[in-house]
Amino acid sequence: MPEYVYGVVAADARLPSTKGIGEEPVRVVAAEEGVAAIVSYVDAGGELRLGRDEVLTHSRVLGEVLDAGPVLPMRLGVVMESEDEVRERLLEPHAGELVEQLDQFKDKFEANVRVVYEEDALMREVVSSDPQIAQIREAIQDKDPDATYYERIQLGQLVAEAVERIRDADEESLMSILRQVSLEQNVSPPSHERVALNAAFLLDQAHSKEFDEVLEAVAEGQSGRLRFRYTGPLPPHSFVELAGAA
Repeated sequence: MPEYVYGVVAADARLPSTKGIGEEPVRVVAAEEGVAAIVSYVDAGGELRLGRDEVLTHSRVLGEVLDAGPVLPMRLGVVMESEDEVRERLLEPHAGELVEQLDQFKDKFEANVRVVYEEDALMREVVSSDPQIAQIREAIQDKDPDATYYERIQLGQLVAEAVERIRDADEESLMSILRQVSLEQNVSPPSHERVALNAAFLLDQAHSKEFDEVLEAVAEGQSGRLRFRYTGPLPPHSFVELAGAA
C-alpha cells in the first residue's frame, strides 16, 4: 500500500500518537541500519491532492515529532509504493548520511525570520535618500499622467534602485547581528520589494534564548520602520541535505 513519507528519525525514536494526511495513523518504517521513516498510508485508488490541509498536516506531524527528538524532514508530497520501497529507496542507500545528520541536528531546530518594511516609512526613506526622486515627484504632481509618462518611468526606476540599496544594507546589517547568535543561516531572495529579510537560522535549543533576546532587541530598535515575524521551532528544512532524496 502506498506510503506518504514525512521525514526520517532514529529507529528507536518514540513518536507521538497522531494522525496524518487523510486522518491515517502516523507510524514508522524502520531499517536495520538504525534509521526509520515517518509514514502514513495514502489511498491507493485516489490521486493525492496537496491543498492547504495537507500542507498544514505535513508541518504539524513534523513539528510534533520534533518535540520528541531530531527529525530530518522530507519535502512535501513524497509518496512511495510500499514499506519495502521506503527501505530500499530511502533508508538503506542513505543510512550512513541519515544517521550522521540525525546526530548533527540533535537538540537543534530551525527558526524562520521574515522582516517587512512599513510602507510609509520605506517611502519616506526612499525619497530622502535621493534628491532626484523628490524633484521628479514634485514636478509631476497633479499633472496629466500621459504628459509625464517618461518622467514617471524614470521615477519608478529610481525608486526601485533606492529600495534595493536600502534593502541590501538592511539585510547585511541584520544578518551581521543574527549570524553571531545562530549556528547556520540560509537567506532566501525577497519575494517582493517590501521584504527586508527572509532567512532561516539553525539554533541550539540550549542557547536559543540568546537568539530570541537579540532578535527582540533589534525589532524594538526598528519599531515603526520594520515588522518582524518569527516562526519556530521548526524541523531543519533549510539545512538537511537529504530532505528531497526520495
